[in-house]
Amino acid sequence: MAQGAAILARWAALLGGEQAERFAIETPLDFAAEGAWWQKIADEFTVKTRLMWQDGWFRDYDAAAREWSSQQDTMHLAPVFCGVAGWGHIEQLRSSFAQPPLHSGWAPLSWPPVVMTLVGAAAAANMPLDAAELASRFIDAAYRSSDSRAVDQHGGIPGVTREYHAVVTTGKWGASDYVNAGIEGYGWGALSVHLLMRYVLGLREEEAEMITIAPALPQALRRVGATYRVEPIPWGNYVLGIACTVRDAKGYIIRLRCTQQKRETTAEALEEKGLPQPATFQTCEWEGTWGEERTLLLPRLMTTS
Repeated sequence: MAQGAAILARWAALLGGEQAERFAIETPLDFAAEGAWWQKIADEFTVKTRLMWQDGWFRDYDAAAREWSSQQDTMHLAPVFCGVAGWGHIEQLRSSFAQPPLHSGWAPLSWPPVVMTLVGAAAAANMPLDAAELASRFIDAAYRSSDSRAVDQHGGIPGVTREYHAVVTTGKWGASDYVNAGIEGYGWGALSVHLLMRYVLGLREEEAEMITIAPALPQALRRVGATYRVEPIPWGNYVLGIACTVRDAKGYIIRLRCTQQKRETTAEALEEKGLPQPATFQTCEWEGTWGEERTLLLPRLMTTS
């Protein structure tokens, strides 16, 4: 509730502010009042959520027994993911990101909603490298089967995502791994794309025409000289092409290409030509350490932080 209300408050601010003027939005709604109303709800539920912090953990309350639950679940990290946990809470939960508890008896990377919460919480706790490692492990398990050319040993059909990830023993000194399992057709592949773009490549939206990039490749992919490319990436009025080269064990080189498609604005021109004008593009390059972020203003590619 706190997260949802905060999102609606943000949307109200955008619709009633500069975005409304920019796109000439006309509406009888008082977006300032709407935003204040939703922000009040967000604040109320933030307080309520923090009251659930008991004995070093966010706990459920059993109203019938009138006692706090002793159970710990990966989904109890949701307050961190949703941005309602205090920094003191996060500091006490840091060890839980490396060794998260089970989720109702299931391993923490078994179910996509749990994975999204766990990875997002690690990132919100300012642990981008840990978030990238968790995301990479989930992506690897998901695509090892669905991107294969034959039915795998666990019955996975190529090109079809599975219900959940099961834990298996690899035989390497008792080590465990995740494999696709359950029935087909759950469509969880979309989460892998989200994890790849947001936590491995580190691509985040900030404001209109503003983007933050903070690559955090997992250790297994940091082969010196290796280059990983993602393109085309539709981003508002632009299309991005990003290449990340492993400089060394500590850092990367990013090459970003930003293309803006110019279109005719008059109805007559559109009717006459019917095609967009030639695209314009700009490029930039920089170096950084893994997890280090840079914010750019598109399309000028100006560094803002």
